[in-house]
Amino acid sequence: MNIPRKIWLVLIGAVLAMVVIACSCGSILPTLTASPQPLLRPSPTASPQSLLQPSPTLPPTTVPGMAGRWTDPDTTGTVTTIIAVGDGYAVESVINSERGGNELVATNWANGVLTWTYCIPEGNCITTVTVSLDGNSLHTTWTDDNGNSGETTFLRLA
Repeated sequence: MNIPRKIWLVLIGAVLAMVVIACSCGSILPTLTASPQPLLRPSPTASPQSLLQPSPTLPPTTVPGMAGRWTDPDTTGTVTTIIAVGDGYAVESVINSERGGNELVATNWANGVLTWTYCIPEGNCITTVTVSLDGNSLHTTWTDDNGNSGETTFLRLA
């Protein structure tokens, strides 16, 4: 066997050995698990209830009634669906009747505050943070990836 063929065989053998090692490392490494959500308790305060905590040492609060379908009056029909998950909330979808579905890229419930990010198809991404819930009005702030920001009060749909 000539030398160039021997070099190719050694090279292919080394690559195959690295592939076998890389594939078997997945079973050696520990699997990552999500940290458990903190236990959330309803707040006995009167309405409107603030979702923001003045100090990270205060216990988080769950605002009853945040789950539901909410319309953004500042847009052309965007409806955000919020669901109850355990002792907190998550955004299930953000849909605009004229554009269709948006890509929901993140939703997070922490310390009594719901935050979500969605991207408009061929448009910008918007991050929304809840501020307070007052009956059928959900007060929020938002920022987008173009540096714009503002406030929006979502209205509950029947």
